[in-house]
Formats: sequence, structure tokens, C-alpha cells
Amino acid sequence: MSNDSSKNDRENFFLRLLHPGKPDSLEDLEQVIDDARRREIISRNTEDMIKGVFDVGRQRVSEIMIPRSQMITINSNATLEQAASTVASSGHSRYPVISGDKDHIEGVLLAKDLLPALSGLSSCNTIKDLLRPCVIVPESKHVSSMLREFQNRRFHLAVVVDEFGGVSGLITIEDILELIVGDIDDEYDREDDEDEGAFISKAREKDTYIVKGTTPVEDFEEYFKVKLPQAGVDTFAGLVLHLLGYFPKSGTKLAFNHFDIEILSAGKQRINLLRVKVKDTI
Repeated sequence: MSNDSSKNDRENFFLRLLHPGKPDSLEDLEQVIDDARRREIISRNTEDMIKGVFDVGRQRVSEIMIPRSQMITINSNATLEQAASTVASSGHSRYPVISGDKDHIEGVLLAKDLLPALSGLSSCNTIKDLLRPCVIVPESKHVSSMLREFQNRRFHLAVVVDEFGGVSGLITIEDILELIVGDIDDEYDREDDEDEGAFISKAREKDTYIVKGTTPVEDFEEYFKVKLPQAGVDTFAGLVLHLLGYFPKSGTKLAFNHFDIEILSAGKQRINLLRVKVKDTI
């Protein structure tokens, strides 16, 4: 493809996005994007980001929030030193401060407010002196509305409650951005080596293999000499998500065909690593 032809294809693609013409629905528009990626007018990363924007418009807060069980909180009666220990071990920048249990949120503690208090540079002596107001949002709130609220009110964390007022989780602006750009790792995130080396490797246990989520479906089929279900996905992680019907946590298991599958590592929006055991002769 010549440079001029490639340039024209890209210009035509973006004109179709801005002035779709024929597409009558979001699904039709997604087909335009799929076609552009197949024709290499846009990269897979660009396709994922555009579709991530669609997800922001479709999903509700309850679908992407950090669930209650995984919330890291600080008790309002904790000392400044105890709070600093929690910050050091978890590495987050904001923490809900509770009184008694997670249904009683008194405010939000910012890690950056602890240092002046610990060093005597401020007059604050207790956690309660450092609290900032907590924003409460319902589970049913649309993610797009949540993003606008984050932007307009300039806060980064909100506590999510159910219809009865109980705390069901929390959401951060990072959770929303990850819908668009994928997992955002920082210096506190564990560094895995799943992005290096082969897609599939043999484990010590007999007939067991470690498989990266990004393994192309055709590579998996070729390696194990099998035909996988047709699900309109490109990666093995995508197939597993299709079969499960929900986003799994580490430790989630399923079985299909001749395989027992276990999720070894999963981020908020991505399956990283899986254990695959061959149950019998394929």
C-alpha cells in the first residue's frame, strides 16, 4: 500500500467516524472500526482505545468498581504511624477512613497529608484531623457521568453504595481511564514477566502448561492441535472471558473440551496468565 493510499484510507476512516452516514447503531460503528483494523488503517491499540470509549458510555459504576472485599481502609482510631504503615504496604494515594466497619465511612485520607503531620510540620495529630470529604455515588451511576464528575469536581475517588445505603465498593478515576487505555501500572504494582518470552510454556506438573492471556487463539490451536470454539475473539484470554461470561479474579476455574483452566493472574481489566491442564489425550 502506498503512502498516499494509506493516508487516504486513514482520512476516510476518521471521516466515517465523525460522519458515519450508513451506520445506524453503535454496533454498526464498531463494525467500521473492526474493518479499519483488519485493513491495517488503525492499530489494535487504537481499536481497543476507541472501543474503550464506547464502554465508558455503556457501563455502570458497579461493573468496574473495586469491590468492598478488596477495599483497603484505615480505621479512624488508628495512629498516624499505623496509617503510614498501611500506606507503605499498599502504595495507594487515597484511603477511605472507617469507623467500626466499611459501611461507616467518615472521610478520605490522602497519603500526601500524612507526611507533614508525621514530621511535625502541621498541627494535625490524629487521622480525623486529616480527613477530606468523601463522595458517595450509587451503583447505578453511568461511568461516563462519573468521569465528568471526577473532572468537574476535581476529586479522584468515590465510595459506591447499593440501593440500601450499604457500601459495595469504591471507584477511582484510574479505573475509568483503564477502560480506555488498559491496565495502568505504577511503581507499586508487581512486575510480572508474562510479557516476555514464549506465549505457552511447560509447567512442572504433568500435562500442565502456563499460557499468557495474550496468546493468539490460532497459536493455542496449533500448539495443542485442537479447534477451539468460534467466539469472534483474537486471544486465549478473550475466549476464556467469552466462555465465563464475566470478568474473573485470580483463582477462577473453568473446564471446556479437554482442558482444565485456572486464572493465575488477572488485573482489573485483563487476564494476564492462565494454567492449562490437558485432561486426556486430545
